[in-house]
Amino acid sequence: MVDRLNFPDKETAKLIRDEYFERYHSTAKGLQIAELEGRLPVPLGGLSKGQKIFDPEELSVWWAENLDFSLLGDIDPELVHILETCPKKMIAFSNGPRAYVLRVLLEMGLSKVFPEENVFSVNDVLPACKPEPEAFEKVFEAIGVNDPSECVMIEDSMKNIRASKSLGMSTVLVAGRGRMTNTGNEYISELANAAEATKPGDAPDINDDSVDICIEVVKDLKKALPGLWE
Repeated sequence: MVDRLNFPDKETAKLIRDEYFERYHSTAKGLQIAELEGRLPVPLGGLSKGQKIFDPEELSVWWAENLDFSLLGDIDPELVHILETCPKKMIAFSNGPRAYVLRVLLEMGLSKVFPEENVFSVNDVLPACKPEPEAFEKVFEAIGVNDPSECVMIEDSMKNIRASKSLGMSTVLVAGRGRMTNTGNEYISELANAAEATKPGDAPDINDDSVDICIEVVKDLKKALPGLWE
């Protein structure tokens, strides 16, 4: 944002990014709206007719080439095996930009589970994004789903869980390790606070009516829903 969008410093850029991410839960969608609302600095010399300040495709490539993907940790062979052996059609749908999403799946060893034609990013559904119904409807149309009740949404975002349920999908909330135990102790409280800090207003809520099934991590999916493998 500093190098390409002419923000004066990282602090100013982060304030804008955080404000719009909280509203739209997608950096790409948020920065597009920020431009429409006049919140992005205009380059020196101005813009030519029809020229945009922010290009979501450029963001996608920059993230894919510059972020530290070692933070994802090592490939988990057990997780890869569990997902690879599921006979159902597996779709990845992310509010992240496309090149970045594909890089994440590659780094996690999940490219075979989610081939490119089964990957949908915010670039594929803009100007909508999750949790907007229009974003889901674009994916349904692309994969040939006429009845959302045929689908199971696996998510860690309550906004997306609620949106999925309202469209008729079954839902599986990935709460995070340790967050399904309601003991009231300091450890569990700390986990809840951490989730709220990173996802304001969107932290996992295992008691929400939109949650059909709750698991701690994706590796628990086969145990929770063995029917998907039968």
